[in-house]
Amino acid sequence: MVLACKDAIAISVIAKDYGWSARKMNAVLNDHGVQFRQGNIWMLYKRHAEMGYTVTKTHTHTGGNDELHSSVHTYWTQKGRLFIYELMKFSGNLPTIEQAAA
Repeated sequence: MVLACKDAIAISVIAKDYGWSARKMNAVLNDHGVQFRQGNIWMLYKRHAEMGYTVTKTHTHTGGNDELHSSVHTYWTQKGRLFIYELMKFSGNLPTIEQAAA
């Protein structure tokens, strides 16, 4: 049921499950060969890109000069969150809630 959920979440939410910052989680995923940084956005490597782990959303905002700007952000699906969980568990990193029980 959770995997069927269409909601997508920011990496910062997933990172907090581990007591980490989004920056650290992105670096760990990069170290594991999951993603790479292209300009200001993290993108998945090809072998992960078509698995349904992430979605991108475009946000618009007004700049200091009153011009409209847009930026693209990557969000993780529930399927992607499960992928991260399994990857982190395999590498010895458990969410903080599971660390207390271990």
